[in-house]
Amino acid sequence: MADTIRGKLTEAGNAISETATKVGNKIAEKAEEAKDWAKEKAHQAQNRAEEAKDKAENTAEEARQDAKAKDDNCGCS
Repeated sequence: MADTIRGKLTEAGNAISETATKVGNKIAEKAEEAKDWAKEKAHQAQNRAEEAKDKAENTAEEARQDAKAKDDNCGCS
């Protein structure tokens, strides 16, 4: 325990510095967690978009095949 004002101010400054470091570390940790969460959500959204695109392409291909089959069976030529 400091006996002088200067010693007390030094101790207070050190305590403030330690607290600021802890707060800074906590903020950095939470920012990293938020970045990871956002990256995961972006990947999930990209996967859903790719699945929707594949489904749409499959549906379009099935429609083309159905139309071709109807034309082949029509005998309209």
